[in-house]
Amino acid sequence: MHDGLWDPAAALVRMPPGAAPGHDVAALGLHSVRESALGAYLDLTVGHDDRGVAALETVLEQQYRAPGHPWDATFRVTAEQADPPEQGAVEWFHYDPNWRQFLGVTLALVLVDHGPRLGADLRARVSDAVVAAARGEPDDRIPDWYTNPNLLHAWLQAWTGRHLGDEDLLERGRTRARRCAERLGRLGDVDEYNSPTYDGIDLFAAGLWCAVPPDPAFPALGRRFLGVLTDRIAQLYAPHLGALCGPHLRAYGLDPTRYVSLVGLWLLLAGEPTERVLPPSLDATTVHVHDLFFLPLFERVGTEVLPGLQLLRDAPHRSRGRVQRFGEVVAESHIGADVALGAEHGRVPDFSRDQYVPVTVHTLDDSGGPCWLGLLLGPSTTYIDGRITEHASIDVEFGTDGADTTDVGLLSSEPPIVTGPVLSVGSIRMHLARPPSEVITEAAATGYRTTLRFDAPDRAAARTAVAARTAVAARTAVAAALTVP
Repeated sequence: MHDGLWDPAAALVRMPPGAAPGHDVAALGLHSVRESALGAYLDLTVGHDDRGVAALETVLEQQYRAPGHPWDATFRVTAEQADPPEQGAVEWFHYDPNWRQFLGVTLALVLVDHGPRLGADLRARVSDAVVAAARGEPDDRIPDWYTNPNLLHAWLQAWTGRHLGDEDLLERGRTRARRCAERLGRLGDVDEYNSPTYDGIDLFAAGLWCAVPPDPAFPALGRRFLGVLTDRIAQLYAPHLGALCGPHLRAYGLDPTRYVSLVGLWLLLAGEPTERVLPPSLDATTVHVHDLFFLPLFERVGTEVLPGLQLLRDAPHRSRGRVQRFGEVVAESHIGADVALGAEHGRVPDFSRDQYVPVTVHTLDDSGGPCWLGLLLGPSTTYIDGRITEHASIDVEFGTDGADTTDVGLLSSEPPIVTGPVLSVGSIRMHLARPPSEVITEAAATGYRTTLRFDAPDRAAARTAVAARTAVAARTAVAAALTVP
């Protein structure tokens, strides 16, 4: 993959089409900065030093040096990205502040593992970029709940402090690490709960705390995170259904064979067959294929992570459940012989709303293939509350903002068929008390996205049911209450 995407004229990695499905990135001629740094680490690891050095030289040119601005010391996402405007710059649009962590950690690992082979001048420049990234991050920018950049930055601060002999920076890294671990202990899991991409980063960061500890306190703290994360992933991974059971605070898809997920890479390293945890075809057009570039870093810390990732391969014979509470927010999961149910209630999300999947159903269709759906927030949906009942059913309630119409989103394995008040996705049935006024379905990169639109005047509560096969191939109702104000 790296060989095919490498552009020797630019000395950078081309952005693959799969990184932005539906956009002609080849015509735009974009080059990915983060993947170029990850590719440089790979090249240096396998002895392709000339290309690795060339990439590093170019990556260093992509770091912003803008003291006093919120984008200071972060990196361009693509080499072609314009500088943020002096006035009115918008975070995530004009710049990505988390590139300090992703690029800073990658470049620091280049120094740790390959520093002597860079030459004195390049080694000094890479070190300077790492120091800038560690010091350029405002102390109050990353909220406590934002797990993945917090874990990366705790290591980056502490490692850089140790590297420089800067006790203040080292202590700031220690303090951030302790604060993250204290929150984990208090809540019982990470805030970015059950996120197939960001759990992968958390595993890497915790593994890094143990494999390359910048301070004696880090390994014990890292093992706390690894214990929680690997236990939960092992429990919620259902190999017989080809699924990671929901609910998901942030997910790009519900089927690991539809896109490259970082948890999918960890499952691969844990011994799962490729066809279960990665798309069947891996090329530049595969959705999220750029995340493959993390594989060398995951392998680097794998000896710390993988011993705890003991997958439950006898899952078809063991029904199990998991409940995770974050104060008033409750996330529930149930996995049986032929169904995996996920539901969360109590959350009103205001971050990454388009990635929030609070209700999920995975089962098998009549031919034995995967069949799944997930409920998504629509533009006028303020929350989705789901509860798994004692009969392995789900009660669901939607809250809206009082708009003239209520939109509820659906991500599914195949196009849903709506006949009156009944919505079908393979063997899954959703029975509505009244039919939606409009159904809009389109093919998406990770499945089919559907909008169910309800007119506002009818404020009666609708009852829905989702049917999934049981171990004896009978039908069991998964009830849901849809409230349309």
